Amino acid sequence: MSAAEARPPSQRADGLDTPLLQANACGVGADEIHFTIAATGDTFPHENIQRVAEANGYDYLFDYVRPYLQAADLAYTNFDGAMLASSPSSGYPNFNFNPALAPALKNAGIDVVSTANNHILDRGPEGLDATIRVLDEAGIAYHGTVPSSFGAQPRPPFLTIPLVRDGITVTIGFISATWGTNGIPDPYNQVNLLYQSNAYGEQGGVRPSVLDAIAQAAAATDVVLVAAHWGFEYEFYPRSSQIEAAQAMAAAGADIILGAQPHTLQPVDFIDSGGRKTLVAYSLANFIASQGAFQATAFSATSVIFYVGIARSADGNVRVTGYRYLPTLHIDNDTRPAPIVAQTPDTVITHVRTILRDPSGILQVPAAPPPADERIEVCPSLQFAEAPQYGVPGDFAQHYRTLGGLSDRPPTDALRVLGYPLGPVTRELAGDCQTELSVLLTERQRLEWHAAEAWPYRVQGSQLGVAVFEQKYGPGQMDRRTSLDGDAFADPRFQRFYEAMGGLSMFGFPISRLLIETDDAGVQRPVQYFERARFELDEAAEAGAQVKLGLLGREYKGIANQCGLLETAASTSFDRVGSTATLGSMPTLQGDTAGFNWTPWLLILLVTVLVLGGLTYLAYRREQSRREFYRKRAYQRRATLRRNTAQSKQPPSVEVTPARQANPKDDDLLSDLLQMDDLNRRERE
Repeated sequence: MSAAEARPPSQRADGLDTPLLQANACGVGADEIHFTIAATGDTFPHENIQRVAEANGYDYLFDYVRPYLQAADLAYTNFDGAMLASSPSSGYPNFNFNPALAPALKNAGIDVVSTANNHILDRGPEGLDATIRVLDEAGIAYHGTVPSSFGAQPRPPFLTIPLVRDGITVTIGFISATWGTNGIPDPYNQVNLLYQSNAYGEQGGVRPSVLDAIAQAAAATDVVLVAAHWGFEYEFYPRSSQIEAAQAMAAAGADIILGAQPHTLQPVDFIDSGGRKTLVAYSLANFIASQGAFQATAFSATSVIFYVGIARSADGNVRVTGYRYLPTLHIDNDTRPAPIVAQTPDTVITHVRTILRDPSGILQVPAAPPPADERIEVCPSLQFAEAPQYGVPGDFAQHYRTLGGLSDRPPTDALRVLGYPLGPVTRELAGDCQTELSVLLTERQRLEWHAAEAWPYRVQGSQLGVAVFEQKYGPGQMDRRTSLDGDAFADPRFQRFYEAMGGLSMFGFPISRLLIETDDAGVQRPVQYFERARFELDEAAEAGAQVKLGLLGREYKGIANQCGLLETAASTSFDRVGSTATLGSMPTLQGDTAGFNWTPWLLILLVTVLVLGGLTYLAYRREQSRREFYRKRAYQRRATLRRNTAQSKQPPSVEVTPARQANPKDDDLLSDLLQMDDLNRRERE
């Protein structure tokens, strides 16, 4: 079934009511550092929450969610109100909080807040100035407003936030803007406005100043994060004004857009801007608030901690990897957020998963608190205690969890189909013997990562069944089927396993009929090869566990051998995996029948002969040059001796000391020449 076929029919033209299948581009997990942002919705504690906090301390409000915020590299919320100590605390419609709320937020793990929202001026410019001072004192960063003292000074277009992990840094350009301030005047222009109009319901387009700020942040930082206070209360889906604004900000360079204001969850989407993906969460609902009166109709007491992943690769490229989420619910009389537990009605979890476009909960974070020293990862790796030396990272881990489908599978299913990893992720040729890509070899499969494909097709299994079959029996012996009809399956139990564990996309078509192979223990087993697997039947096993997949990853000789890049002896024994097979009416095949390949040995012999011949020729030339040199020297010395003899009238001696050390053969030549001269002289006399 294709991804398109797997989607339920959409009732909306924008498709926001269908599953989102392209989330979590986790890559291959090699040579990358991953970061996590934890984002929440509106923080505006109503009066009943303030009373509980005054009685128990403001840290009390965050007891259930603190570990989940502190497990991120950066935690964010929208701070929706004022903190003016000189004014009484109050709730709706004009919020003013005890300044003790700020250090409690910091203790909970909140690092940065948006102050551009419709309640930030609930105590006027004085309240906004006080809020900024309190945030500064608590060590919480902010964007979206400036002090009234700024006057006509230019507003900071964005806030730079560095994130550091393992010595690697990414920079976030944070921008915040709001639809308006509930009609409350802003005499000093302290609040960043998002739309051309700040009248509720009359938005217009995004202000050029916001788009310019996004462009500046995109040029100066690695990731641009926009907090947009927009939308309409208690609506499950964004209106066209939000969608159009998100598209404009994405085109300007925004990488992440986090929405607030509707007080209920709205969908997640990825916006494509010229090949660049922007993650937008249209509304993250309420973080700290008491609007449970509308829970039955608007799920206003339901929210999430929304985790966004960022990765920096070894080449410096930074990307948003995707998202996960922890569903939360306001408990204790609608005063504190807490992870949703199993006792919660299924309708709540179903609603969260539907709105976040993850109906099977693949991306849902478990409710168990993470250990204090661990981060929540958007792209978690898998580690097996039985095979601790190698983990399963990135998209390969997602493939393990889903077996290429749309929902989580039990870990035992992955081990039955894929087995443990046999090594780290490597770069090598794909099964087409042309394309180089990242590969993870497992006991039962060779997984390829195809970067350009959408999930769930980014990770695909090689045709390992074909490769091992041809290793064992040679090419041309396959009985490849192109349908699953009739007698395609050699045993009904094979068919049941096939259909339960992934089907055609996981195993491919059958390529053999029934064979009998001998295993390591010398036991003969019925087997059937498929394009990506070998099904084996263990009659002695209990019902439901009689079908096993062969350990083809251990038998596979490698892609170089498969693609003919390595010459191997075709008479290799296959005793380790069973050397005999009977294939219905097909003749019995023994090992590999291709014969011995003499080509490499002949090449080695030819090279050896050429090298030895060359060395012999060089030695001969050297000897000839040496003899020529001393021959000339002998004649020169002979001439010299003859002149000296003519002057002294004495016969020369054959005991000659050469000018340089000579070969004895050269001195013999000189002696012979002098003796011939002596004989000639005597004859003339």
